[in-house]
This record gives sequence, C-alpha cells and structure tokens, in this order.
Amino acid sequence: MKKVFVLLIIAFSFFELKAQEAKIISTINFTGTIDKYPIEMKLEIKQQSDSVYGEYYYKKNGSLNKIQLEGKLKDGALSLQERAYNATKRRYETTGSFKLNYIDQTSLNGSWQKAGKTDSYLTTKLMARENLKAFNPSNYIFQYTRNRVKLDYIPADAQYYFDLISLKVFINKSMRWAFTEFKDVFTKEAEIILEDLNFDGYLDFKVPIYYPGLAKGDYSYLYFIYHPEKRGFIQNEQLNEMGVVFFDAVKKEAETVDADGSGNEGTKYFRWQNGKLFLVKEERVYENDIYTHLTYYKIEKGKSVLVKTEKKK
Repeated sequence: MKKVFVLLIIAFSFFELKAQEAKIISTINFTGTIDKYPIEMKLEIKQQSDSVYGEYYYKKNGSLNKIQLEGKLKDGALSLQERAYNATKRRYETTGSFKLNYIDQTSLNGSWQKAGKTDSYLTTKLMARENLKAFNPSNYIFQYTRNRVKLDYIPADAQYYFDLISLKVFINKSMRWAFTEFKDVFTKEAEIILEDLNFDGYLDFKVPIYYPGLAKGDYSYLYFIYHPEKRGFIQNEQLNEMGVVFFDAVKKEAETVDADGSGNEGTKYFRWQNGKLFLVKEERVYENDIYTHLTYYKIEKGKSVLVKTEKKK
C-alpha cells in the first residue's frame, strides 16, 4: 500500500511539472534612410507567427516623434503598415507602408509608399545594428519547466501563474545551457525576448516575470547577457535588481522610469562600462512644479560622479 502511495505522489508531481517550448520575440534595431532622410527603426519579430511590431522615427524630428509599425515577415519579405498620431484629429492614422526584403539577417532593402499614393515610392535602405551573422539565437529552443502556482491570497488569478523551475536552451536538439536556481520566480506566458542589452552587437535575452497580487509594478524581467569569450549566457544581477529596464540602441543607454501616480516622475539613464551600468543622467518632474530637474554624472574610477544640476521649463 505504501509503494502504491509513493508511486501516486511521484506520478502526480510529474504531471504537475510541465516542460514547454517558449515563444521567441527578437528585438532588432535598424539604421538607414528613406530616400535621403535618415531614420532609426526598432522591430519586434515573433518567430513562431511571423508577426512584426515596431516603430521608427526620422532623426531630424527626434525620438519622441515615433511612428508605429505592424506587419508580417514571411520568406524574407517584410510588409509593414505605419500609423502616426494626428494631433489635430487626436487619433492615429495610416500614413504609409513599407515593402522590404530582409537580406541575410543584416539589412532591409525596398521601398516606402505614402498612403493613397499608388505611383510614388521612396527607396529604403537599412542595416541591422546587431551582428546576427555572428550570433543569432532566434533558432534556438528555449524550454521552460514550470509548475502551476498555488496562491491562497489571489485564488481567482492563481491559474494564470507558474513557478519557474528551470530554463534550458537547446541547439540542434542538444542542450547547451541550463538555468535552475530560480526562487519564487513566477511566469505567465512561456516567452523569451531576445535583445542586445549591453550594445555589443550580440543578442542577449530576458525572461518576463510577475508579482501576483500587486496592482502596480506587477512585472519585471530576469536578464541574461551573452559573453562571446565564454560562449555562454550569464544572468546579470544588476539588471535584475533594476527591474523594468528600457534599452536605447541608438544612444547606447539603458533607462528606468518611476512614477507615483500623483505627477512625480523620474527617468534615469545609464551607460555600460567594464560590464557594469553607471548612472549618467537623471530627469525628474514634481507635482505643482513647472520645471524639469536635471542631474548629470560622469563615470570616474568605477563610480558615477556628480557633474552638475539644472532645471528647465
């Protein structure tokens, strides 16, 4: 009877643990021109569905004036529709489209066409900032092993969360890396986001994680940096502690944002040096204050050293 009971426990545990292949999203940055106009473009390519989302902006207009993109990548042919915000009408409108060829995972060549103009095209040439020919893990298999979480304090939502047990990476059906030391790491969708996190040209990856029961700040990431000299990924504890980090491949800066919901907001800008991120600038606005407060730092002897502070309207 005891043997039967033990076997049932083992069988139940095996049933609870679930190995699942992760969906992969590749974040690729491109730089180039539409006709003679320099642009910067960022695309998020969903490997399993060929769906593409992204944005671009004309350098002369600045990065705050981004145009939204959506389309499909199939057999090397990329079709994108663009939508820009019309301030007068207070809505997004379709303003143009791209027909591009994704050549050797290094460049996008083709044309841009203005909405409603069927006989007018502008030549588009873009180069990827990431070195995908040297290293492209989008064809790897990322496999989660997860266990459904039992959360007594949010029983209604517990069904959506899984406890991450392990993450394994396979190349040609051979396991190359395995990460197992996860503690209280909760996931939802089995998803991996490839992105160059330290701007060295190699794609790294991040794992979306969640904090059940929180109304604000309920998600973050675990970050894994690829080290070409070691030919492996290493989890980056500094990024993990920073939480949600945004990466600007053009300025080569990492950014964090905080807000309290009452008009007090801040953005911190970091740069990489010797494998670490250092604060180089901070912008803050406060409730009932018309000024933007700016603080500048320089990196000196492994530290962020205050340079100056100022405020602007």
